[in-house]
Amino acid sequence: MIRARCAALAVGLLTACSGGGEAGNAQQASVGVSGPAAAPDRRSETAPAADPLRGSGLRAQVSDLTADVSGLNTRMSDMGLVIDLPADALFDFDKATLTPAAEEELRKAAEVIRQSPPGNVRVIGHTDSKGDDAYNQTLSQARAQTVRDWFEQQVGVRQRRFEVSGQGEAAPVAPNTLADGKDNPAGRTKNRRVEVIVPASN
Repeated sequence: MIRARCAALAVGLLTACSGGGEAGNAQQASVGVSGPAAAPDRRSETAPAADPLRGSGLRAQVSDLTADVSGLNTRMSDMGLVIDLPADALFDFDKATLTPAAEEELRKAAEVIRQSPPGNVRVIGHTDSKGDDAYNQTLSQARAQTVRDWFEQQVGVRQRRFEVSGQGEAAPVAPNTLADGKDNPAGRTKNRRVEVIVPASN
């Protein structure tokens, strides 16, 4: 009698487990992306797929900031998003007055400022190593102030607070001379620039 009951119980358990497994498999199939038992995914008809960048505030913010800066030379730093504006595209040689062609570059930079989070905007002038250190310092400061003055006339930008400084030739991004000591015109061109640094996150 006891053996018969145990046998019956074992058969019942096996049947239940087998049935549960089939139900589980059927449930798995119903949420899969393929197979005849797959249920149609209505979400794709009513809502776009989730943006994988939305979970990363900084990456999403950087993407927003760089959306409309075609042609601008930008890079990320600890201070924020750095926009490198070539001085040769903004000023004539040895001058701190904007050329007519400068406005196109400045308009792109202004759009980045409009999209950026609240915070101070830094404008830093740089020169190459030609000329006297003191003169280059003065020229870089004057150029940075000219760029700041232009920004302060733009709608959606002028309410921001700007920090202006000149670095002269003290912070090159490329060698001013070649390894053999000869002049490096390409390197000096890169060093003549105005950096605009905007906040990249709140």
